[in-house]
Amino acid sequence: MPPFPGSVAKFLAPDSTFQRRHGSITPFIAERDGRPIGRIAAIVNRSHNEYHKDQIGFFGFFDCVDEPAVARVLFEKVADVLREAGLEAIRGPYNPSINDDCGVLLNGFEKQPVISLPWNPFYYADLLTGLDFNKVRTLSVLNLPLHRRNAPERFLRIVKRLKKRANLTTRPFHFKRLNEELKIVREVYNATLERNWGFVPIGMEDLLDSAADIKAIADPRLLLIGECQGRDAGVAITLPNFNEILAAAKNTPHWLRLLHIFVLMKTRKIKTCRQTVLGVVPAFRDRGLHAWLVHEQFSEAKKHYTDATLGWLEDTNAEIIDFCQIVGGEPDREWGIFQKPLSF
Repeated sequence: MPPFPGSVAKFLAPDSTFQRRHGSITPFIAERDGRPIGRIAAIVNRSHNEYHKDQIGFFGFFDCVDEPAVARVLFEKVADVLREAGLEAIRGPYNPSINDDCGVLLNGFEKQPVISLPWNPFYYADLLTGLDFNKVRTLSVLNLPLHRRNAPERFLRIVKRLKKRANLTTRPFHFKRLNEELKIVREVYNATLERNWGFVPIGMEDLLDSAADIKAIADPRLLLIGECQGRDAGVAITLPNFNEILAAAKNTPHWLRLLHIFVLMKTRKIKTCRQTVLGVVPAFRDRGLHAWLVHEQFSEAKKHYTDATLGWLEDTNAEIIDFCQIVGGEPDREWGIFQKPLSF
């Protein structure tokens, strides 16, 4: 389905947050007889290379017809840009960073796309491996059928004891002091994901940029701050699956599409959601709070939605994966990150 109008173009603007703070994006479109048949962007991410002390270039915003020759031309353009920048390998797709949409969908092509999880035709992975790319990482999500799952009694008893012992409570975000709330989100996000491969810390400006987009679609009941004895201890963020709205408007003429989307936002109830962030502030780790926060997020989402998608998830998130499976999470789709050396 088409993305929200302007959501891709904003990254390509010279004054975008990414291009001001992190690097550069050089986009290309492949045409045949005046008709676009593919697109790609060469991405130089200085923040990544400074943090990891490496020389990796990136590609993103990749779309292509099922023709290896077209894919080859696109990647040759990207390789030229990255070589000129002195980089040694090409990795992706990142749109434009690991903190945004990323990966090539590997399975589950028949399923409805979920907010901020890329969808692509089945042949993309073959196009990449045909160009000598290797899959270097797998990202996955779980599906949680909220309408037919209840947390096990033993798990509920553990959570109840935790809440009583540590005086645990949750509260929704206060949008009137969003900047303060985002400081907590940033601390949790960076502390939770620092073990993940390719991680780059997210800055406040990046978060504020994302929050400006999310604020229009967020369900305040599902943006939770966890508190332990009155202190901010964790964050659980669940977003309505806005792709349901985009799917309903996908056949609307482009000049009416934005208006149709706004009407649907007022009149259509979204049935599914995506649980995007869950983590505990480092000072409160090793107290069992992850189990409590998973339960709180699950319980609140169950009141309003039929199904939830949980992730991204990596193998290093074993504790979170275990708790999500306890409350009924089932393995769902996978995405691949691909890489190859840049030959000179």
